[in-house]
Amino acid sequence: MKRIAILIMLLLISMPSIVHAQTLELKSVETLLAHSDKKPVVLVYWATWCDTCMEDLSELEAFYDSRGNRVHVYSVNATKSERSSEQVKHFAEKSDLHVPVYLDKKGEVATHFRQVAVPFTVIVKNGKRQVIPGPVTKEQLEKWTD
Repeated sequence: MKRIAILIMLLLISMPSIVHAQTLELKSVETLLAHSDKKPVVLVYWATWCDTCMEDLSELEAFYDSRGNRVHVYSVNATKSERSSEQVKHFAEKSDLHVPVYLDKKGEVATHFRQVAVPFTVIVKNGKRQVIPGPVTKEQLEKWTD
């Protein structure tokens, strides 16, 4: 039984991050942003149909790969504006994203942050929250989270 549990854990760890995708509600996005370990939090909101978002995801991946253990990094897909959540999952699997992917099926996250366009980024550092509309670079993310 113990071996089976270990095998299952190894399989889950080795699978693409979309395995961890889940629908994100307002209370859960607030939980992501309010980590108690005092690390900065970066959340990028994106859509598959947005070319600028694709560039943002590349920058976010590079940032995550270089700083992932010192910063909490999340991506939230604007699933309400997509064809389907399955299409988003397929995109994430095909893209081999390492950043955890969450689905905003109802559009609550964008409404909560009063954003009408994608992409946008939310950074929480030292208890202060900053919402940045538009694209960001790896260098900007590094500067804002140092």
